[in-house]
This record gives sequence, structure tokens and C-alpha cells, in this order.
Amino acid sequence: MSLHGALDSKSSRQLLENFEYLNKNFGATILMVTHDAFTASYANRILFIKDGKIFNELIKGNDTRKQFFEKIIEVQTLLGGDLNNVL
Repeated sequence: MSLHGALDSKSSRQLLENFEYLNKNFGATILMVTHDAFTASYANRILFIKDGKIFNELIKGNDTRKQFFEKIIEVQTLLGGDLNNVL
């Protein structure tokens, strides 16, 4: 389930920003499973899983969230656009 399915957009964004804050300021590790590229764009590292195996990995590095989002979309396209098997 994506955060967007359970929360309104403002609450969803606040939760993601709080996760980001906890990670940056306290070194907290956040494990999140999502099919949503927008939600995934808040992560620092993404593992794409297809048929039970790691298909690809993205690391945000110095990319902006928008640049990282675009890379996520590119990998989803490589996976054939089937969002049920992407993230």
C-alpha cells in the first residue's frame, strides 16, 4: 500500500519529510516498500525487485529529488511499466 492510499497528500508529504529528517539527523534507517515513484523519490537508495530477485539499484547521491524521481521512472519503464513488480 502506498502512503498516498492511506493518507491525504499533505499528511503523506509530512510523514515522508519526517522520515527524511530522522534519517539525516539521527542516522535512522527507514525500510519502506512502495510501488509509488513519488514516495520512493524521498529515499536515498532503492532496490527494484522483479520475480523475487533484485533487478536494479539506484542511489540518490547528489541528485535532487526531482532528478532521482526521473531515474526511478526510467527504471520502471525498463521493467515494462508493470508497477506491481517494481518497488
